[in-house]
This record gives sequence, C-alpha cells and structure tokens, in this order.
Amino acid sequence: MIRITIFTEAIWPSIKVTLEYLVSKRQEPVPDLVRAGLNFSIVLGSACYLEGILEALLKATLDCRRAEFNQTEIEDFESRRAVNVYYSRLEEDLSQRIGHCIGAQAYDEVFNLLAGQPLSQTKEVVPLWEGVTVLFNFRNVLGHGREVFARHFAGGAVVGGFKEEFAGGYRKVEDYLRKQGLLSRRFVDAHSEYLFLSDPIADHFWGLAKALPTAILCSLPPAEQNACLKVLEGSSENTRADV
Repeated sequence: MIRITIFTEAIWPSIKVTLEYLVSKRQEPVPDLVRAGLNFSIVLGSACYLEGILEALLKATLDCRRAEFNQTEIEDFESRRAVNVYYSRLEEDLSQRIGHCIGAQAYDEVFNLLAGQPLSQTKEVVPLWEGVTVLFNFRNVLGHGREVFARHFAGGAVVGGFKEEFAGGYRKVEDYLRKQGLLSRRFVDAHSEYLFLSDPIADHFWGLAKALPTAILCSLPPAEQNACLKVLEGSSENTRADV
C-alpha cells in the first residue's frame, strides 16, 4: 500500500495584494516610464490572477461533482466498481485539462464540460467576456516584450495614394480600448507604445479581473457556488490531502 500526500498552495492571493500595492504606488510622483512599467505589471498580473482564479473555481466545481457522485447509490458491487473506474478516468482527464488551460477559450471549453454551458455564454459573464479575451491577448504580447509596430505607405505606386498597416495583438487591444472610450488616439497617430499603458487602461483590466469571479459564482448552481466560495474565502491557506 502506498500513501500519497498532496500539498497545494494558491498563488493568486499574493498577486492580488501586490497589484493593489502597485495601484497605490501610482499615487506617488513617478517618472513616466516608471508609471508605464507599473501599469505593465498591473495588466500582466491581472491576467495571471484571473488564470489562478479560474483554475481554482474549475477544480472546486470538479470536487463538487465528485462529492455528488460519491453520494449516488449503486448496489451492485461490479457496477459500482466499473462506474468508479470510468469516473476516475474522466476526473483525471479533466484535472489535466484544467492544469494545462491557457487563455480564455481553453477555460471556456473546460467550464462547458463541467457545467454544461460555456462560461462566455452565462448571463452574468457575457458583459465581461470580450474584455477578458482581450486581457489574455494583451498579456500575450506584453509578456513576450513585443514592440508595437505599424507602417505607413504613401506614393504613386500605392493604390489610393496611402496605405496603413497595423495588425496583430496590439491592434485587437486598440480596437477594444477605443470602443470602451479608453483611447482617444490610435497608435499610428500617437507613435507611442505607452499609449496602451495608461492608468485608466490598467485599472480597467484589473477591474475586469476582480469582477469575473463574482460573475462566475452567480452563474453556478447553489452546491457548486458554495464549494467555489469556500475555496475563494480560504485561498490563503495551504491544503494537504492524503490519497
């Protein structure tokens, strides 16, 4: 017989308090580049915090499903054993999927498997979902230190005399921010990558990251909602389980 002890510790609570600290530091006089760097960290941290939260909520939902299954009465021993083996394989597969999730679409798909409805289509989450997908997109370009790049073409050889190229991750972010009223100028007009790292923009994405967990909880049935709430409230504690 082998006894396996599993230790877990949530990382996202430390991200949350750190981001609140960075937000407070912006109230102090700081150089423009430092302010942009603080907002850079807030945006990146918002995505990391959100992924930690989503992983925790999905695992709590899976645990709730397991508890419900364990209460199901199956009198025949062989049938019970077969169902246990089958459910254990499903649970292991789901656990691996949760652990490997990256980005909004991946979490959306796993949530659909567990809850029977994509996260993006739940009533409370719908107003936030576009911003969440843009946040992950923003994190991807910022996290790799990608420069913002655009080109103008002008001259007789250019159809119409003028052409502009600005695509990729930053363009998606720009389109969203302009729609939200958070950008009054385009990058090709401002010529500054720090255009995307203002206080209002960083605060917008941090606000989204903090609002999504509540929206998810409101979309869950009572049993799953209570299980997830317990995880969030006890997030600062280490956990240990023997299997």
